[in-house]
Amino acid sequence: MKGKEITDILTNYTQDGVSFVFLHRSGLNYTFEVEGLEGEAAVTLVKELIRATEYGKVLYFSVAVQT
Repeated sequence: MKGKEITDILTNYTQDGVSFVFLHRSGLNYTFEVEGLEGEAAVTLVKELIRATEYGKVLYFSVAVQT
């Protein structure tokens, strides 16, 4: 339901050499490429960015690293 908003947050994020590129959507899953962070550090940042929104505290979501 908030996929567009989350995509906007991530694709507009550019701090400390970290950026996100939207790759594709499959159902409820959104895939991004991350520059500047890897693994759990990227997962942690994405969770922090989503939870910082007004809806992030009540939104059920998961973030995973694709290998």
